[in-house]
Amino acid sequence: MKKNVFTIAPSAPFLKTFAKAFLDGEVVEGFSRKLGPLALAEATIYVPTRRAARALTDEFSRAVGASATLLPNILPLGALEETETSLIFEEGAGDELGQPLDLPLAMGDIARRMQLSELILSWARALRHAIVRVDAQGGYVVDARESFLVATTAADAWHLSGELAGLIDELIIEDINWERLDPLVLPEFDPYWRITLDFLNIAIKGWPKILDERGLVDKARRQVALIEKQSIKLREGRWQGPVVAIGSTGSNRATARLLKAIAESPKGAVVLPGLDLDLDDAAFALIGGEGEHEAAFTHPQAAMSRLLRTLQLSRAEVAPLGETSVGQRLREQFLSQALRPAEATDEWIAYRGRIDRVMLDEALAGVSLIEAADEREEALGLAIAMREVLEAPGQTAALVTPDRELARRVTAELLRWGVAVDDSGGDPLSASPAGVLARLAIACAAEDMSAASLAALLAHPGVRLGFLRDDIGRLSSLFEIGVLRSSAAGERDARVVADPARAIAMARAEARDRFAHPAKRRISAPEWEILEDLLRRLAAAFAPALALEGEHDLKSWISAHRAAIAAITAGEDARTSGEDVGALDALFDELSANATAGMRFDAESYGFFFAAVARDVRLRGPQKAHPRLKILGLLEARLMDADLMLLGGLDETVWPPQARADAFLNRPMRAALGLTPPERKLGQTAHDFTQGFARARVILSRAQKRGGAPTVASRFLQRLAALGDESWRGCVLRGQVYVDLARAIDRPLAPAPPIRRPAPRPPLELRPSSLSVTKIETLRRDPYALYAERILELAELAPIGRAAGPAETGSAIHAALELFVKAHASGKLPTGARDELRQLLRDGLKDQLDDPDFRGFARPRLEKMIDFYLRFEAGRRDSVQQIRSEIPGKLELTLGDGSPFILTARADRIELAEDGSITLIDYKTGTPPGTKEILVGFAPQLTLEAAMARRGAFDLPPDRDAIFGLYLKLGGADGGEIKPVDFAREKTTFMDVADDHFAALIALLTQFRDPATPYPARPFPKFAKSYNAYDHLARVKEWSLSGETESGA
Repeated sequence: MKKNVFTIAPSAPFLKTFAKAFLDGEVVEGFSRKLGPLALAEATIYVPTRRAARALTDEFSRAVGASATLLPNILPLGALEETETSLIFEEGAGDELGQPLDLPLAMGDIARRMQLSELILSWARALRHAIVRVDAQGGYVVDARESFLVATTAADAWHLSGELAGLIDELIIEDINWERLDPLVLPEFDPYWRITLDFLNIAIKGWPKILDERGLVDKARRQVALIEKQSIKLREGRWQGPVVAIGSTGSNRATARLLKAIAESPKGAVVLPGLDLDLDDAAFALIGGEGEHEAAFTHPQAAMSRLLRTLQLSRAEVAPLGETSVGQRLREQFLSQALRPAEATDEWIAYRGRIDRVMLDEALAGVSLIEAADEREEALGLAIAMREVLEAPGQTAALVTPDRELARRVTAELLRWGVAVDDSGGDPLSASPAGVLARLAIACAAEDMSAASLAALLAHPGVRLGFLRDDIGRLSSLFEIGVLRSSAAGERDARVVADPARAIAMARAEARDRFAHPAKRRISAPEWEILEDLLRRLAAAFAPALALEGEHDLKSWISAHRAAIAAITAGEDARTSGEDVGALDALFDELSANATAGMRFDAESYGFFFAAVARDVRLRGPQKAHPRLKILGLLEARLMDADLMLLGGLDETVWPPQARADAFLNRPMRAALGLTPPERKLGQTAHDFTQGFARARVILSRAQKRGGAPTVASRFLQRLAALGDESWRGCVLRGQVYVDLARAIDRPLAPAPPIRRPAPRPPLELRPSSLSVTKIETLRRDPYALYAERILELAELAPIGRAAGPAETGSAIHAALELFVKAHASGKLPTGARDELRQLLRDGLKDQLDDPDFRGFARPRLEKMIDFYLRFEAGRRDSVQQIRSEIPGKLELTLGDGSPFILTARADRIELAEDGSITLIDYKTGTPPGTKEILVGFAPQLTLEAAMARRGAFDLPPDRDAIFGLYLKLGGADGGEIKPVDFAREKTTFMDVADDHFAALIALLTQFRDPATPYPARPFPKFAKSYNAYDHLARVKEWSLSGETESGA
């Protein structure tokens, strides 16, 4: 029987070539545009994808011009071999003969995944304990001490349901009887495979019953039935009008049978994409067989070879359509040779003998290879090439890549020129504005309304809470500063919404503290009232979700989730429409309609489940994308054409992808069932590569590192480089132009001048006239830090929802000791002193004691500290007349220029001894300063307090000579340490050093009264603190590494 089968060379524009040939009558004998403007509508043309259908319609429109013509009926085959759940036919009210379709409806994707997830969870619940071995009878031996860790959550089950759905579809598509699963566990297989197969027998055999109960079928089964229906009509001669299938490789049995029926139809024709007519018969015979050799599935022509056997055709019986130039023919021949089966590469020597350097250069003219250092450079180089195309009027470019990350990077890089590009792969709903808001909302409930989760939610541009966008933006900032960065909002504590009035009252009290951040102190009373209203609205929005304590069914969570989103986004200028908003609503509806009783969630597991489901919902790219640029996946790129084709991500495991192991069946099991090996995908991606590489102008790209790890160039590139030799180096040189541009585009035109150490000179009226002794230390070590804090009034905000750290612990210990000492200012300590001090510390460290880490590690040391401190007290009480705690001190000074200055301090502890001496004690929960630091004046706290005490500060009698200093280290392995400040080794006394420090202080303060005196950053690196909140403002790392070291000013 005569078969009408054609092919279009990969170098020719497929759709344009086909449209011309079809209209000219070259495809279906006796059928052309000459039959009149209505005749074309009698024809049906099947294409692989919807995108190809739209593109072919455009080609026909251009070909017929302005004349009124009804075009053929163009329908997508859906590329069943690539996306098993996609549509094969446009589903209308009836078939081609106008008869109603007598096929059950297909179960929706989400409904199907939900049912399969339920099956998986049921299996996991039945196997509650870990299986340690399988006995000789196939029974499970379990360990009750360990849990069965397969699909422990609904999110895990959702992921696994995708694998199971794919396996079910594959069995349907390849027409394999599910009963063949039974005998698969053979002696040569590990007994553990019995566990998987037992589940598959339950799931796959029970699955048809579930479908029958609902009167539905799998989408793949419906699609196969539709294909068979069309095939039968064709074989029986009941098809009205010409029918043509173009661009399909027939890589699954159902599609191949349809193509065979079309090819054998009197008015039918099949047009193959890029059948290799140049490869010799001996090499072609190695391709696409049923053997285990690599070329059977990984060669670009593997699917085509199997299709030709189904069609019972040789390549000689396939007629070419269209014409190609000499250079394009040379490119096709070069590509055929480069990718020939490995067993036949000995022919390379003969090929190189037939072709000279000039011919090889002509074959590779127009080919460029971008070899980038990493994926960022690769994306930028591709974006530059695409942007370059726009400089030529009417020129088009298409980036083809299987790498979604590369597609997103190129999209982002093009935005630097304001160019939005159509990405056929789209983006997941979970990454869209509506999807992100939904994830942030459920994260708040899952994290018990933690400060971090609330801050992230309020930062989302879709949040309104009944306010206008500008208002909620300002209020969110105030709320974060005033409430979320306060003790009112714990790290994981719902009390902030449980009692809004109490939370705001606590935050306001903190804002009134003298040490509060300036931004908190600036929040006005009316603003606090609005913040309380905002908090009440948040509490109302999340009330339904927070009421769901423990586990609840999916419908309850969806209802609470939707209620929270509705309240969060309510507002006059709220965004209520958009593709992502509609998709989110549709997802909620479908999940709710298909919720199963066995799937129950707490807030956290529901959040994971929702995120997993939303990731599988794809949204299209921007609606206002540039018309001349496209980013396409491999499936979408089939049959598409552009003036410049860019093939990106040409590294092993990317393009081609790594052969992916089946989640349920090992390789021998798949072979025993008659399923194709995973390498089939490699052959399909190889064919996609050859179709793109043969275009007139093509840019290839790869990255030498991805994710920081070295990569291996794609096997396609390795073959091309090996055969192309010197001519291939020309492709590399042409691609290097884009690499150089990518490296240069963000490079400054001139080297940035090295910056100098900042040394601001503020006017005299802005310089402080009062400092504490602790700030004097800052003035000595890092004047710039004092400038930023006191003159610029910049202060570091507390972390959002921070857990109590060392600083808070130290403050709590200071406060507890203050209360203890004031209660026992003289005399011996009472009998219950230990219990009293322990209770004071417990009260002060209440938040820290809720932390299991603190209880486990710090609490034992705290007990040692209590014992140490009580021993310290016992050793001093006999000689001490009175103890004062947390005593403020102030001393008025006159500087060298006659200006007044006030020095302040707050002494942790002052001991008045019986002999009239005074001891100043500073508590340190950290490391006390060393003697050298104190001596040279970089830790002058105790010495300046002593100088103040001698001059009558702290309500002490003046002119005392016997004044001593002592650091009391609290904490550590031994509970603490007593460190007297003693300069005997330096042959001086504490008070002599105090007097020297006081004189140096007067000189230093007088120096800073000079407007010409700067506030330099870190003038003494050796004594600078390792961490400073203002180092990034001072750009320390820039000037310390760019010519000016920290040691030089």
